[in-house]
Amino acid sequence: MATISKATVVKINNYGDDVREYIFKLDKYHFFDPGTFVQLALDEPKNNRWPESRNFSVASYLNDEQTIRLVIRRIGAFTNRIFSELNVGVACYMKYSFGDFLLPFFDNQCPIICIAGGTGIAPFISFVEYLTKEGDISRLHLYYSAKNRKELICLDELKRLVPSQNLHIHLTREEIAEHAHGRLTAKQLLSQFGGDSTANYYICGGEEFTQQFKSVLAQNGAINIHTDEW
Repeated sequence: MATISKATVVKINNYGDDVREYIFKLDKYHFFDPGTFVQLALDEPKNNRWPESRNFSVASYLNDEQTIRLVIRRIGAFTNRIFSELNVGVACYMKYSFGDFLLPFFDNQCPIICIAGGTGIAPFISFVEYLTKEGDISRLHLYYSAKNRKELICLDELKRLVPSQNLHIHLTREEIAEHAHGRLTAKQLLSQFGGDSTANYYICGGEEFTQQFKSVLAQNGAINIHTDEW
């Protein structure tokens, strides 16, 4: 059964003009699986009615501070309200946790291939934190595509936790020596994994991004493909 909790903003980080990382302290904090999402409401629930809300992937795993991190892109009226109303110290409400975009908990050997477009990195940050705690991070290979350096979310944490040979950053609109330039393509993954039928592929991003990778991977022998799109 989902939990409803008051959530107070304790920190905000900006990634360009339209992407923010919010850190929330929850009044009711309990276990949740990496890869799940919350429903965020700005108005207080009343008379057993849940107000207007939006779904956001949790971009963190269990921690001693009892906080939850969300990555939010401003697009549409509701996220405009979030950007204008949710300042440090302001409270909102969360119902959590939901979703089936989950790690293969009963498979502790096969590769985990994560493919993120933009804010689609969010659930994979929770994967990284969980696998690091479990001492199993070497299985994870992360391919992360963003427009520019400003929109690379939690890059320092990813570089610290993910083995360098397993972290692949692509920038589509900015050239930087340390990162690949241009669009990330399924062919680049296939050149390394060849559609490995034992691997678990996780894709998170916009609909076109997600479906393109899913289609090409499936055509080349990948079986365990998990998607989360918007």
